[in-house]
Amino acid sequence: MNNEELADLVVGIDTGGTHTDAVLLDYDTRQVLASAKTLTTRDDLARGVTHALRQLPIATPSQVKLVGISSTLATNSIAEGKTRRVGLLLIGYDPDLVATCGLEHKLWTPCFEYFRGGHTPSGAEQEPLDEAGVRQWVREHRCEVDAVAISSYFSPLDPSHELQAREAVLEESSLPVVLGHELSTKLDSVKRAATASLNASLVAVMTEFMQAVTRALEERGICAPLMVVKGDGSLMAYTEAVRKPVETILSGPAASAVGGNFFTGLRDALVIDMGGTTTDIALVKDGRVAVSDEGAHVGRVETSVPAARVTTVCVGCDSRIALVEGDETVVGPERVVPLCRLAEVSPSVGRRLRRLERALPASRRPTDFEFWLRARNVGDDHPLLTNERHRRLVDRLGGGPVSLTELLQEFGVFHPMQLQAETLFRQGILEVAALTPTDLLHANGTLELWDVAVARLAVRMFCELQNQDPSAWMRRVLEGIGSSVAERLVVFLARYASSDALPDQIDDVWARWLVERGLGDDDPYLSLAFRCPFPVVGIGAPADVFLEQVAQRLGARFVLPPCHHVSNAVGAVAGSVMVNKEAILYEQQTEDRRIYRVHVDGRVRQFGAADEAHRYARHVVAEAALTAALSAGAVDPQVDTQVTAEGSLQRVLARAVGSPTLSSDVMVSFRPLAKRGSDRVQERRQEGI
Repeated sequence: MNNEELADLVVGIDTGGTHTDAVLLDYDTRQVLASAKTLTTRDDLARGVTHALRQLPIATPSQVKLVGISSTLATNSIAEGKTRRVGLLLIGYDPDLVATCGLEHKLWTPCFEYFRGGHTPSGAEQEPLDEAGVRQWVREHRCEVDAVAISSYFSPLDPSHELQAREAVLEESSLPVVLGHELSTKLDSVKRAATASLNASLVAVMTEFMQAVTRALEERGICAPLMVVKGDGSLMAYTEAVRKPVETILSGPAASAVGGNFFTGLRDALVIDMGGTTTDIALVKDGRVAVSDEGAHVGRVETSVPAARVTTVCVGCDSRIALVEGDETVVGPERVVPLCRLAEVSPSVGRRLRRLERALPASRRPTDFEFWLRARNVGDDHPLLTNERHRRLVDRLGGGPVSLTELLQEFGVFHPMQLQAETLFRQGILEVAALTPTDLLHANGTLELWDVAVARLAVRMFCELQNQDPSAWMRRVLEGIGSSVAERLVVFLARYASSDALPDQIDDVWARWLVERGLGDDDPYLSLAFRCPFPVVGIGAPADVFLEQVAQRLGARFVLPPCHHVSNAVGAVAGSVMVNKEAILYEQQTEDRRIYRVHVDGRVRQFGAADEAHRYARHVVAEAALTAALSAGAVDPQVDTQVTAEGSLQRVLARAVGSPTLSSDVMVSFRPLAKRGSDRVQERRQEGI
């Protein structure tokens, strides 16, 4: 038996905004044996995962000992409105205070109700739970929501009202229930409520995704542990991801940072992942992905879920290049299909552009370089085809891509907004193709993946609209992309160093001038230079084209890892299993004595001496973290503890970290969630709520 036959193989999968990547990796030698890259199927991410998995040459499925996946599912579902309906029960919250402070919009769901109950900052009961009111609400609304989230005031100190309310909900319905204190222990009641409702809205979505992934693994005969990347870069069992899908927010950028660190071995580095849709920047410190203390943000929603400290530039190789007032060229933020790629599969696009070439230049317009196409087939009875115009539009595009100019003429309108197609784009029924940086890289000879002739023709005619020289214009646009990333990197590092005291944007004339000079803009009188101490690690297919110049502008060393184009998929299996457990300790004065209360996993113990309480807290959280890490699939986890102060409270955090278990004898058949949904979630983490 040769070494290859004895190798422990692992499979990593990453679903990005544009591409889904898969790798087959020798776990011991860190060698990528094979990789696959397919287009992400945005309407159903599982199809893209299945397609990528089928492309990997896995001759002996029993050699695969681990499968890891990072996914944009949670983030995309939130952004695209594809989550489920949630009813949020707020116990002990002050409705007047929430309304006066304008916090209702932060609760994620519009369906929420207040109930008496909750606890005080000392952990005492504020007033008894209105259980009858909870039951009545469930009976009235159980057919209007898909899940229930419960958040009680100061539940990290005493979760009894959340637990009692859950029992009432389950007795009155079969809805899955999520509890706020099971997701976080920070004392931020609004974030805790938002996190709970967001998690509840994603449970069904993640369940469906994991069912499809496990079926794909079964098709390949793979019986290895299945892990999912969390937003902080660590790994969690797929069953836990179904219970706590909110923890997978920013999973993709975190996996990229882990993948870059895996190949380079650098303890400290800036990892920049440039993809088709966005460019993500993360910091690795002491060998770990730096995590935001504030929790992950998704659009307007602030959560208390710890996630990689990531900043995103809304520009990638598939970003739309457009003209705005004054013939200014802008790149992004919208992702579109590159014209050269569309022309490769739809020759009618090339024919349309060649006819346009023969027309008078004065007759051309920007809409000639935008094509609409059908991304998936739907019938006339599809619920999203809400009017006759929608049905006509989808039917018209059934024969292939059509330029926006033609569509406007055929439908007798003057502006794309009049076609009322926003819903069709958002739900992935229609897509747009337009000029992108990918087209420019084909036109200037850097890439030859798709139709080079169409790319060159489109660029030339687009430049004629502006009376621009194509070569000079392409150089400015591509350099501008690098400048945008470098500028964002300056803001990211400056805010990190200042603990976010600086604004998120460069906000005045002098600051703008200094940054531009520091990034290399020529000035005959004064020059400045940045010096970044961290190496810049480039990840993503276009990393070698754009990111070296970014590093140079920052005065940093540039590192391009092997297989940089699929390093994010490598990061899906290169992370560690990490479990946090936390105890909250605080002092309470009674009438005749001082006591010290320790809260751990919903249990409370009292002590008469502070040192005794501290010893107990350290011991119990360390044991809980070790047990939970072993249960989560960690091998020989190492545990460390630390104590932090938060006002009058002290938090004792135990973190257990270990490598994931490798096995080829694990059934990955999906087990449906039990009726209680997430009531047996065991991890408790140091994030906020």
